[in-house]
Amino acid sequence: MTRTMPSAQAIIEEALLQNPNLEINSLHGLAFKLMISHRARYYEESVNKFLSKLDISDELRRRIKQEMLKPIKVENKEYSNFMEEVSRRVSQAFQPISGNIAELCAERELTKAGLVKGINYTRKKERTDFIIYYPDISKNKTKHRIEVKNVKLRERATRGLSFDGDSLFGFFNDENELTESNVEVIDQLCTETGGYCYIPPATINKMQYKGIHFRPNTVFGHDMWAFAMTGEII
Repeated sequence: MTRTMPSAQAIIEEALLQNPNLEINSLHGLAFKLMISHRARYYEESVNKFLSKLDISDELRRRIKQEMLKPIKVENKEYSNFMEEVSRRVSQAFQPISGNIAELCAERELTKAGLVKGINYTRKKERTDFIIYYPDISKNKTKHRIEVKNVKLRERATRGLSFDGDSLFGFFNDENELTESNVEVIDQLCTETGGYCYIPPATINKMQYKGIHFRPNTVFGHDMWAFAMTGEII
């Protein structure tokens, strides 16, 4: 029986089994590697299952398998093998898993900081990924909305900050995306909402244009705890 792709939660748990004290960016990086590893095993098991039905020699089976799993490039786009290029079914499944991994990494920072789901924060409510409450959900005096994105900034990240988030949390790994205009837009939006853009420290260090509302995502949990306790991000 061919394996199915594990959920984002299962991948996060697998990463934490290897090291329960991983810093958030290390956790996200390891989870992504595990996701790629599971994809490779999925393809290999699928090919083995297919080839096992063919009445051919072991050598021919080996050669066919090698060709089926060979990476290819089509119109300057690379694929792990021809099956991915043909159907993209598995590839498309990675998009929600990848997004969920990013959200689970962010949620881990909240719980590490001492916030409790259902009391201090909610997930996937009111069209946003997380909402932090001060003093708590029952009183709902003040709230701060968090939009979580993965490794690419793209237009939807700033659009999400415009409409559905007060702060933006992401694992943006390409400092070249953070152009002067993008940084200005994010700074302006965060000034209006009282929030910040939380990204990896390594990316911040490489940014050519330093925004005033950019903070390392390693302080995200502390900042959200501060909001839940005081109603503002200090």
